[in-house]
Amino acid sequence: MTLPAVQFLRTQLPAATHLTVLTPTKLADFWRLVPGLHSVLLADDNIAITADTIKAQAFDTAILFPNSLRSALEPWLARIPQRYGFTGHSRNWLLSDSWPRPSNDKGWVHHQLHYLELIQHLIPTAAATPPFQPLTTTTIRPYPEPYLVVCPGAEYGAAKRWPLSHYAEAINKLTAKYHLKIILLGSANDIPTSLSLTQLLKVPPYLLHNLTGQTSLATFIQHIAHASLVLCNDSGSMHLAAAFGTRTVAIFGSTEPLLTGPIHPSVEVIRHHVPCSPCFLRECPIDFRCMNAVSADEVVHAAAPALKPSPKSQP
Repeated sequence: MTLPAVQFLRTQLPAATHLTVLTPTKLADFWRLVPGLHSVLLADDNIAITADTIKAQAFDTAILFPNSLRSALEPWLARIPQRYGFTGHSRNWLLSDSWPRPSNDKGWVHHQLHYLELIQHLIPTAAATPPFQPLTTTTIRPYPEPYLVVCPGAEYGAAKRWPLSHYAEAINKLTAKYHLKIILLGSANDIPTSLSLTQLLKVPPYLLHNLTGQTSLATFIQHIAHASLVLCNDSGSMHLAAAFGTRTVAIFGSTEPLLTGPIHPSVEVIRHHVPCSPCFLRECPIDFRCMNAVSADEVVHAAAPALKPSPKSQP
C-alpha cells in the first residue's frame, strides 16, 4: 500500500536523486521490480545491524511510512539528518519533522492515501497525485494455458479466511465451466489450509498444482502477475495482484476495504456488510456470518468477466 506513494515520490524528485527502499528480506523481490529505485536494502531483526546498514549509505533523508517506534529509531541511530514521518508511538523526538497521522474521524481513509499525504507534506508544491500505474514483470509466463491462482490463506488470522468448503465449491464450478489449471499458492504457514482444500476439490489431478510453501516471493509474483484470475482473501496475495493489475476476486469479512482494500480496480471486492463487521479480530467469536454470507455462486459470477468458457467443458 506504500507503492503509490513511492511512485509519486519518484516523479517529484530529480532523476539523479538516489532513492532506496529499506524492507524486510521477505519483501525484497517485490521492491526490486519497482522502477526508479536505485537499490533495495534489507532490514535485519537486530535494530543496531539495520542502523549500521543504513549508516554505511550516508543518506541525507529518511521518509518513514511505518508509524512505529522502531522505524524512527533506526535512521536516528544511523544519523540521517532529515527524518520525516507521522507522530505517534512516543517517537516524535526521533523525527526532525513530523505531522499528525490522518484520522478516520470523518470516515474511513485508505492507508495508501495516508502515505501519499506524507509525501505531499514533504513536497507541498507537488502536482496532483497521478493515477497508480501497475507494475510489470519481464518473467516468463509459467504456463501457456489460462490458469487460476487460489490463495486460501491469510497470515493475520482465521477471521480473514473464507471457509474452505466455499472455496472448494467455487473452484469446482470454475473448473467445470472453464477447464482451468488451478495453482494453489501461499506461505509455509498455509500448507495445512491448502492440503485441507485439496481434499474437498473435484478437480482432475493434471489440472491441480499445489505450490503452497514451495515458492520464493519472485516465483510467487511470477504466478500472480501472469494469472488469468486470482481468488483470495484480504491478504498479501491480494495486494500483490493489485500491484500488477491482475484480475482478482477478493473476499472481505472482518476487515474494511475502504481502509486496506486493493490499490487497483483490477481487484473486485466481495463483501456482505453485517452489524459486527469490521471487527478486525483474528478469530471470529460468534458465527462467522460475514464470511459465510459470501456464496460460491457470487464468486463464480464475479470471476466470469476474466474467463472464457472452454470447449472442453461444453456438452
